[in-house]
Amino acid sequence: MKSIIRITNLDFSYEKEKVFSSFSMEIKEGCFTTIIGPNQSGKTTLIKLMAGLLPNQESVILEHQYIESDKMENAAQELGVVLSDIENKFLFNEVYQELCYPLENLNYSKEEIEKRIQEISDLLELEPLLDKRIERLTSTEKKKVFFALALLHHPKLLLLDNPFAGLTEKEREKMRKLLKKLNQKEAMTIVLATNNLTDILESDYVYVLNKGKICMEGEPLSVLQEEKILNQIGLELPFMVDLSLKLKFYEVYDRIETDMDRMVNDLWK
Repeated sequence: MKSIIRITNLDFSYEKEKVFSSFSMEIKEGCFTTIIGPNQSGKTTLIKLMAGLLPNQESVILEHQYIESDKMENAAQELGVVLSDIENKFLFNEVYQELCYPLENLNYSKEEIEKRIQEISDLLELEPLLDKRIERLTSTEKKKVFFALALLHHPKLLLLDNPFAGLTEKEREKMRKLLKKLNQKEAMTIVLATNNLTDILESDYVYVLNKGKICMEGEPLSVLQEEKILNQIGLELPFMVDLSLKLKFYEVYDRIETDMDRMVNDLWK
């Protein structure tokens, strides 16, 4: 499997605060990759570097071209980006106008715009929001609109920075499964940055980041089993994940479950 993003010997600082020093990482094409770490580990900075939103001294390559903030016109069509800060990021007053604008810039016809917005609306259950004013949306609804904006142009690569913050566990699970569907059905490469260990469950590969360095990597199950290392850097296994792993160890349960009711129902069958 070839790499879609290659980071080589990256050095990055905010003024005098060093974030990365000789940092290297690869994101495989078609892979659902999660980058997890505690606060201040460098996750958000890394997503912004991959998206070309921060200068990277030609250390980040997207499919054979350097990602540079002033030369992103061609690469931008390959990318979908959802950042954690969504306040005051909208251009228009109404949801439908907001969704139309990027498609108009891509020279979609009126019919194509209507069709694509309907497809995204069905995918994300946006129908009740299309005629709403942005200011009347809840924070969860605003996140849905940002997901829609990131997916409108069929990106090859989707970059997400802590996109589930504030969602309930059921909402998080629903969004994780949606991302997995996009990854599998549309061969979309997904990079998800998060500080919640539950969010790694649907991914193919995990990088654990701490103080700007990769301290562990591997498949989700192998990472979750290293509880001591995770605890040392400030990451805690969610109760249901911890319980699932213990039951799996004793061959009582065969998978990781995040919903207590489902687990109880399964165990009582």
